[in-house]
Formats: sequence, C-alpha cells, structure tokens
Amino acid sequence: MRQTITCIILLLGSWLMAQEQSGGELWMEPDRPGVATSTCVMPFKKVMWETGFEATLGCEYSVLLPTTMFRFGITRFAELRVQYDGSLVRDGQKHWSYNVAPFVLGTKVRIFDGSEQHDWIPKMALMLNLAIPSTPQLAQTMHLAPSAYLLFANDVTPWLNISYNVGVEWDGVQAKPATFLALCLGFSVTDNVGAYIESYNYITDYGRNTAARCNLGAGFNFMVHERVQLDVYAAINAKEPAAKSHAGLGVAWLIN
Repeated sequence: MRQTITCIILLLGSWLMAQEQSGGELWMEPDRPGVATSTCVMPFKKVMWETGFEATLGCEYSVLLPTTMFRFGITRFAELRVQYDGSLVRDGQKHWSYNVAPFVLGTKVRIFDGSEQHDWIPKMALMLNLAIPSTPQLAQTMHLAPSAYLLFANDVTPWLNISYNVGVEWDGVQAKPATFLALCLGFSVTDNVGAYIESYNYITDYGRNTAARCNLGAGFNFMVHERVQLDVYAAINAKEPAAKSHAGLGVAWLIN
C-alpha cells in the first residue's frame, strides 16, 4: 500500500512539473506564410492550426481551397504534423474540378537550439513527411511519397532572421527525388508585424538533363491577437514570371 501511494505521489509530482514547465510566456511561431520552414518546434502539449487559401495564375488557374495543417507538440523536442490540401482547377475548356492532394503526415524534431556563446552556429531541426494517396484515383497513379529536410536558422539581429533548408522530395511517381533548396530572410517590423522574402527551388535530375524550378516569394504577417496571426503573400516563377504566380492569405491559430 505504501509503495502504491509513493508511486501515485511521484506520478502526480511529475505531471505537475510538466504542467509548470509547459507554462510561461505564450509561444506563437507559425510556419506560415512561405515555403521555407523554420526550425521552431511546437511546445509540448500545444496545438496549432494553420490554414489558408491560394490562387495560382498563369498557364493554368487554380484555387487552393484550403491548405490546412495541424501541429501537435508531442514531446519537448518534437511535433507531429498533419496536412490536407484540396484545390479547384480550371481546364482549357474552362471547366472546374476539385482535386484532392495526398494526405501528409510528418514530424519536425529539434536537433540544436542555438548557443549564446557561439551564435554563428545555426539552430538545426529535421523534418520528415510522408505523402499518402487520399483517394482511390490517387492510389492508382502514385505510391507513398516520402520527403526529408534539414532546417537551419540564424538570428542575425533582434529584427533579422535567416532560415535555410535543404531536402529531398519524392513525388510517388518518379524513382529519383527532387532536391529542394530554400533561403528566407525574416524581418520583425514591429512586435505585431513581420515580413519575409525567400527563394525556394526544386532541382530534378532526369539522367543527363537537369530541370530547375526557381521561385521568389514575399509576404507579411500580422498578429491580430496573441494567439492569432494573419498573413498575405505572393510568389512568382523566377525563370518564367508569366508562366505561374501565386497569391494567398492565411491564418494561424494557437488553439491551446
């Protein structure tokens, strides 16, 4: 009986310590907007919802409706990510159809959170995703599509942050992956307003031929509440600006 009471007290003490450590200053670091991903990991037991709408102009016209992601802090150093995308697409005959993208299950794991003595050493994180066919039609045309990224970030000044990513992405169709490279400059304009500019690129090797897609993007984010961020952004294909461009808006909500 005494051992049981002791175990209960120890478990209760551990739970209370976890609750106390998970408190403190309110955390709000969405991955929105932009394609480059930061090294920030959701705090333990926190949940964030990030969603938005995006219009694509150029050779084809589509509306991402919506892109939505839930992020769950599952440990002190890792988060679980669940993402769903669906889009309205207009074909050459101006007919509209709704296409569902693969369901994405992923995680982001903190590797190194920086050093005050050596601030030139970047923060580091690892992100792993798995795209899963979400409809019978997709299952007929693609397999499971993994992707892996190393994420880096440096706080240059209190108002300037540099994030850079390198990764590989399989599309579930081609055997060879595409290489993903991104560089993002993030600015803190005020305590409630931020901005960014970024370059993100996909490089695919088709035997002797190498194809590259280079994109430039920029946007603003506004903290309308300590738990809610709104954002607007746009991006273009740097090699063929008239071929494809994107514009969108979104919201991130720290649920708890």
